[in-house]
Amino acid sequence: MNIKIFLMVFVTLIVSCQGFEFAYDKSPTIKLLENNTQVIISGDDISIIKSQLNNFVGTSTNSAEFILLVSSSKISNNVVIKDNQTVSQIEINHILNYSLQKKDGGCVITEAKISTVSTYNLKSSGYSFGTDLAKKETAHNNVEKNINKFFKFLIHNHSNLDCKNED
Repeated sequence: MNIKIFLMVFVTLIVSCQGFEFAYDKSPTIKLLENNTQVIISGDDISIIKSQLNNFVGTSTNSAEFILLVSSSKISNNVVIKDNQTVSQIEINHILNYSLQKKDGGCVITEAKISTVSTYNLKSSGYSFGTDLAKKETAHNNVEKNINKFFKFLIHNHSNLDCKNED
């Protein structure tokens, strides 16, 4: 009796879960760009930007349908200066200019200039491995935040990836 109930429940679960899909899936816009985009990066922190963009568009290929041009600049400012003129907090501002284009004909899909700011604290007044690590981690998180903002902008404003002049 228990085995029959167990088998009925088991079969019901198997049949009802056939169309199971994950709730969090990539956007159709991102799926169009994935492994179909040539990425060209210039400026500061190229390696960080390239690794973060690979998370969205996959590996850059020359036979791609789209081109993503990214130019970056990084500005560091001393935010908190103590009485003895030592700096205890530094602000990093990343400004990334994006241009997404179709490779055929070179029509521009979108252009965006996104700026993100993060700060980190100096661990000591002299050389500190902790300070270097904090700086690297802050730059990485700042670039990641910037790229996330761009793709959210792209998904919400250009989901069909049409050229600007075709809108």
